[in-house]
Amino acid sequence: MKILFRPVGLNEMKLILDLNLKGFPPRLPEQPIFYPVLNKQYADEIAYKWNTKDKFSGFVGFVTEFEVRSPFIDKYQEQIVGSRVHNELWIPAEELNEFNNNIVGPIRLVNVFYGSNYIGLTPELTIFERKTLIEQFKIWKEILDYNSMDFFCEIKENWEYIFMNDKYWCDIDFTTYGISDDQKKEVLTTIKEYWKEHFPEIRLLDSNP
Repeated sequence: MKILFRPVGLNEMKLILDLNLKGFPPRLPEQPIFYPVLNKQYADEIAYKWNTKDKFSGFVGFVTEFEVRSPFIDKYQEQIVGSRVHNELWIPAEELNEFNNNIVGPIRLVNVFYGSNYIGLTPELTIFERKTLIEQFKIWKEILDYNSMDFFCEIKENWEYIFMNDKYWCDIDFTTYGISDDQKKEVLTTIKEYWKEHFPEIRLLDSNP
């Protein structure tokens, strides 16, 4: 068994979530190699220094962690591409499906860096569509104020967007948007309580293990 990390941008994170955190999406034709890295420091560096400034990445770097079975993963030689912490594996794109089949458990989110231009994604054909991240949080508060059962159901329906943005909302000072710290805490705490009922095997980034 080997623990690996991979920094990804917004669109790739959404595709991973569409796969229920069980694998990585196929590579594009111009991407013949899949590059997981072998330590979190290197993954954090890429996510922070590159993804947060990259439009194609959605100005966000998600750091994922996952385990891959031996002996499958042991056949790939470690590659050093800079300093000693810049070590990674080179997985041919045509072998990615087999790689995914050897991932143990769900892919975990262990860090995220939001760039100043990050706007996220919104679920289509919902009350959240075309809303900013601040407006989305206000809607979550309104739903909770109106009916906690509706809130419970909306979490299950829109879990991917909560997964990507929960840490963003945790870091925002909402008092300038008319939401007190206590109100913010109530929304975030309720999200986590209901999340555990819906998704006991998937941990939100800022939650305790």
